[in-house]
Amino acid sequence: MQRKIIIALLLSGYILTASPQTSPNTQSPAATTPSRGPAATTPGPTQGYQEVPQYEPPFSAPVITVIVFAVMAGIIGIILLSYYLSVNIKRRASVKPSQPSRI
Repeated sequence: MQRKIIIALLLSGYILTASPQTSPNTQSPAATTPSRGPAATTPGPTQGYQEVPQYEPPFSAPVITVIVFAVMAGIIGIILLSYYLSVNIKRRASVKPSQPSRI
């Protein structure tokens, strides 16, 4: 049942996103007429726009690489430390206390 639902959802997504095919006889008149120059709404570089300054990162690429690797090492170290501690706690809990000898 779930397989049929998944297939139906995938097919419906394909049908909705597929672009319709148009035949050459049914083209719109706007597509057949040639354009008469650039549109008036496209802004040019001389229409009062200023260049946006580029963002300069405070660190260089090698420093960023070292920071990324340090963060990764810290996360992996925390995961390994928690695993080590959980194994030690389980090992201590599984050790049975020795019975005192009766004299």
